[in-house]
Amino acid sequence: MSTKNSTYLILGLFLLILSVIGGYFLFQVYQTNQQNIYTSETTPKIELLPTDSPDEETDTITPASTSASIITPIASISGKVTPTTAKNTITPTKIPVLTPTTTPTSTSSSGIETFTSDQDGFSVDYSTSRKLYQDTESSGNRYTFYLSSGNFAVHVGLNGQWSWTHPDRQFDDNSLIAGQPSFRYDIAAQTIVDIQSNSKNYTIQCVHNGNATLKTECETFISSFKLL
Repeated sequence: MSTKNSTYLILGLFLLILSVIGGYFLFQVYQTNQQNIYTSETTPKIELLPTDSPDEETDTITPASTSASIITPIASISGKVTPTTAKNTITPTKIPVLTPTTTPTSTSSSGIETFTSDQDGFSVDYSTSRKLYQDTESSGNRYTFYLSSGNFAVHVGLNGQWSWTHPDRQFDDNSLIAGQPSFRYDIAAQTIVDIQSNSKNYTIQCVHNGNATLKTECETFISSFKLL
C-alpha cells in the first residue's frame, strides 16, 4: 500500500511539472502573439517623405509670332542673344573671372563711382563694391557691373537692334529716364528698362533676385543713368 501511494505521488508531481512547463510555454506564445499584433496593426508606419521647396515663380515673355530671343544674361560675359521659338526666359548664369576694365571714373566719398562711356554716350553711377566689365554682344555693346549677389548692366543696341525681344514694347512719356520716355519690365528676379536716343537702344538691366537691398540699389542705378 505504501509503494502504491509513492507511485501515485511521483506521477502527480510529474504531471504537475509538465503542467507548469506547458503553462510557461503557452504564456510565451501568448506574449509573442500580442507583440506581433501591436506591431503590425496598431503601430503606424513612419515614412520619410522628400521636402519640396516652394515653387518659384517662372516669369516669361510671350514671344512674337515667329521670332523671339532671350535677353542675354548679364552674368555671362561671353553670352549671346539666342533665338528661340518658344518662351523668353531670363536666367542669369555664372560669370567668368576677368580683369575689370580700367575705365576712368570719378569716385566720391560715399562709395559711388560714375562710369562714363563717350563711345556710347551715357553715364551711370554704381557702387564701388561692383566690378566693371565691358564686352560686346550680337546687338551691340554691354557694360556689366558685377556683384556676386546680383549683376547690373547697360546694353547698348546699335543699328536699331535691342538686346532682347518683347512683342509689345511701349514707351511711357510719364516715366522718363534721362529725359526720355521709357519702357519698364519687372519680374520676380529682374528689372529691365528700355530707352531710345540718337539711333541707339539702351537697356538697363538689374538682376536683383527679389532682394530688397538690391532692388533699392537698382532704382538708384536706373535713376542715375544720363545721356551725354
